[in-house]
Amino acid sequence: MGRIYKNSLTGKMVRRLVRGLLAGLFVMGLLYFGGKGCLQQFFFNTGYIYKREVQRADELQSYVDKNCLKAIDYKQLKKWALQRNIREFTVSRDQWLLFDVSYDGILTPGSREITDFSWKIFHKIKFADGNADVYLYEGFADKYYDILAGTSILVGFIVCIGIFSYEMQEDLRYIQCLKKEVDVITKGNLQEHITVTGNDELAQLAGGLEIMRQTLIQKEQSEQELRAAQEKLVLGMSHDLRTPLTGLMTYLEILKKQQKNRNVTDEYIQKSLDKVIQIRNLSDQMFEYFFVNSQHKVELEEAEDIFSAFGDYLSELCVLLEDEGFTVDTEMLEWNPAAVRINTDLFGRIMNNIISNIEKYAGRNKPIQIQILYEESHIGILIGNTTDQPEQPVHKTGIGLQNISVMMEHMHGYVEVSEKEKDYCIILYFPSSDSIERKSFSHNKNSADR
Repeated sequence: MGRIYKNSLTGKMVRRLVRGLLAGLFVMGLLYFGGKGCLQQFFFNTGYIYKREVQRADELQSYVDKNCLKAIDYKQLKKWALQRNIREFTVSRDQWLLFDVSYDGILTPGSREITDFSWKIFHKIKFADGNADVYLYEGFADKYYDILAGTSILVGFIVCIGIFSYEMQEDLRYIQCLKKEVDVITKGNLQEHITVTGNDELAQLAGGLEIMRQTLIQKEQSEQELRAAQEKLVLGMSHDLRTPLTGLMTYLEILKKQQKNRNVTDEYIQKSLDKVIQIRNLSDQMFEYFFVNSQHKVELEEAEDIFSAFGDYLSELCVLLEDEGFTVDTEMLEWNPAAVRINTDLFGRIMNNIISNIEKYAGRNKPIQIQILYEESHIGILIGNTTDQPEQPVHKTGIGLQNISVMMEHMHGYVEVSEKEKDYCIILYFPSSDSIERKSFSHNKNSADR
């Protein structure tokens, strides 16, 4: 909690306030005590206060003479002191107190002794009952000390607020800087960087804005790449569709002429059907491409052993290929203890694409090789074949392989393809899962043929 508070905006404000208070107290103390020393030096050098006391002492002497007062006539002496706002007024003789303005009544001679006799200035006043020492303190200098204290407090407060406000300008400038940068970004310029300074809440906010800016840039780049890929795909598919459509129209024109001559042949009917099938396959691939790319999140099923995950699909692959006249080699197919998580719908689509490609391009003179590869963090399904040279060259769009790659990414895997001369190999890599207890399997290659 201490670290969080130290690096927080509140912590910075508290530290600034403390610095302002310390600076204000320092200035206040410097002004007050320095000014007090200067005032005392001024009063001492000029004798201003002493002159005021002498003047009051002369007034007291005149008052005493006029009224023939004794040193113990406390009522008349107190009346005189109150009329002139005398704060301290004592009459003593031989250091024994005879009158004190703060005491009501007659003081018994010899009952109270004068204290702090050394630093007080006493004036000799002649009373009716003899001379006495009089100490007078009017408090004339107090108002200057009060003014000095008030001025010191005011200046100290101004210094405190000034320092706090000055340091707050740093945050205000930072906020204004962030506002300008955000205004630029809101106008569409995502290349404007967000300034990140410090580690308080403002810095965290700026960091969040910078991450959001980078995310928007990445999203915009991804969208641009996706649009470019889709445009390229649409253009390619348009060209690929135009070719069989042109051929289909040609064959239909031929059939139309043959119909007029009542000499329709099966050759052009079959060629027309082949072109229709080609167009259908291309449209299916295009539909699957947009369907797969439109899925933003794919739910994977619970982890299971690889034989349960892949066994049925590979068995069906072997059966379908053998029905089409292919030979399947499963000598290297081994089911070791391993587990994966897949989406059966996507994996089924991948296998359908692979079967379709094998039927189109694979040669029947060599067997189709199926193998399970075991790596440290991935399980791979290898399917290899030799390519056949068709009588009529088949234009490859590559959309099927793109679909497989996208579907593998949805399942957190990837695909590798290698092609050397007539040898073609595709490997589907799935991340191995440790979320279930792996079991030992002793299935041999015949398990895939069931």
